[in-house]
Amino acid sequence: METIFWICVKLMQVVSSAIGITYQQLNVILFVIIHPIITVVLYKKYKKYKKLWSETQV
Repeated sequence: METIFWICVKLMQVVSSAIGITYQQLNVILFVIIHPIITVVLYKKYKKYKKLWSETQV
């Protein structure tokens, strides 16, 4: 697990360097902005499809 962590850190360092921002800025963009947005969108879709599924099973 530690190896995966350090691979991800190195990948984020390379990406942040390539796009001209710091590692910390990329970390905030990914985990404070993008991840919560994706989570909310997927949760809303889950609720929608769960409702549709339950309606078709009646």
